[in-house]
Amino acid sequence: MVWWVAAAAWAGASGQRAFDLEQGESTWSFHYAWADGTGKHELDFELPARALVEDREEITWFPRHQMMEDVAKEVRRYGRDLDGVDLKVKVDGPTLSMNASGTGDVRGALRGAEAVRDEAIDAWLAEHRFWFIEDRVVSFDHAALVEDYAPQLRPVADALWRQAPDERAFVSLALSFVQTIPYEARKRKGGDPGYRRPLALLSRNRGDCDSKSVLFLGIVHARLPELPLSVVYVPEHALVGVGLDRASGDRTFREDGVRYVYAEPVGPAQHPLGETAPEDRKAAKKGVVRAVP
Repeated sequence: MVWWVAAAAWAGASGQRAFDLEQGESTWSFHYAWADGTGKHELDFELPARALVEDREEITWFPRHQMMEDVAKEVRRYGRDLDGVDLKVKVDGPTLSMNASGTGDVRGALRGAEAVRDEAIDAWLAEHRFWFIEDRVVSFDHAALVEDYAPQLRPVADALWRQAPDERAFVSLALSFVQTIPYEARKRKGGDPGYRRPLALLSRNRGDCDSKSVLFLGIVHARLPELPLSVVYVPEHALVGVGLDRASGDRTFREDGVRYVYAEPVGPAQHPLGETAPEDRKAAKKGVVRAVP
């Protein structure tokens, strides 16, 4: 069984000009066309249908309540082995409360419960690809997701690689491709759409800054796994760094002894590789940098 999603076309000298998606039982076939400062481009590739469907069903927000429920199970398991102490654990929305009573070492039991809680939170976040970006603020671990998704993005990377004469041209073409995918704006009531994973982004043909950053870095990592890559977080925005040799005019930053060239995958502005939006010129100094493993 095969059906088609109608092609969309955009007028103008640059930007995405066409997007066609053919959904088959085992694979989905993609066709993109776009234009940038170097000319017009086209891209065709296929991806497994099952992986695409699964990606579209992934959560786009941090499920704090689910995490707390899972953490509570670990703390209760700890509490069952306490001598003379009754440990009560309750999840109320996004928070977890604990209290202990009895004839045993109540204070020690609570200290132990807090340690179990903290360890369980750290383990849960790592397993589900989240991390504390700063001041206990939780974010998707975009750098880890780049490594996870690179193998699945290899068909996209290969299709781009065939059109590029060298590594920098490949990275620039991948950047241009991702920039011209339509930006996923906030919903009518002002709600952020959340983080959309790479395959879901491709199939829905839209994404925001952190979603596009992971897609771009995943494509690059698929073909150049030894190339240093990083995600740069500034308030309400994400951009990236690519460990290519610096070219004339490139804006760069250094982190942990590695020099990175800036890239802005978000679009719709088509900033070339090595160039940023004016407000992001010192992003690495003002924000948080996380390297791809």
